[in-house]
Amino acid sequence: MDSGRRYGSLASASRGQSTTLEYTLALAIASLVVTGLFVAAGDFVTQQRTEVVRTELGVVGQQLAGDVVAADRLVRAGERTQTVAVNASLPPTIAGSHYNVAVTHAGSEQWLNLSTSNPSVSVAVRIETETTVATGAVSGGDVSIVYDPGGPHLEVRA
Repeated sequence: MDSGRRYGSLASASRGQSTTLEYTLALAIASLVVTGLFVAAGDFVTQQRTEVVRTELGVVGQQLAGDVVAADRLVRAGERTQTVAVNASLPPTIAGSHYNVAVTHAGSEQWLNLSTSNPSVSVAVRIETETTVATGAVSGGDVSIVYDPGGPHLEVRA
């Protein structure tokens, strides 16, 4: 017998493949691909939601600032104004998140600070009035801008 031929014929023979091994490898690769897609898509959706919340807070802040300025104009238009109340109908939630509105002062500037906790986003909108706006905070939703002649100041109330 020629031993060279025997090894040569074994080397050229095709080896059997296990379908179980192929199936397991295919499942492992598919799982990795799907997991990667979920992680990438999850981050994208989170970033988009944060941007939507930021934009909506800005819109609501501008709307409320406009209502505060309108109340200021009404106060200044009346010589002895006793009562002014401007109702603002704001959405109770933004992109499914509750939000808060806080009036703050930084030196002579007055600001509306709108914020959510989930996702953590905050937006500041400057309000320019001649009548002082009292500091305070309210939850989003229907609010009123009320004039207090004893102060004299405007106040944002729930």
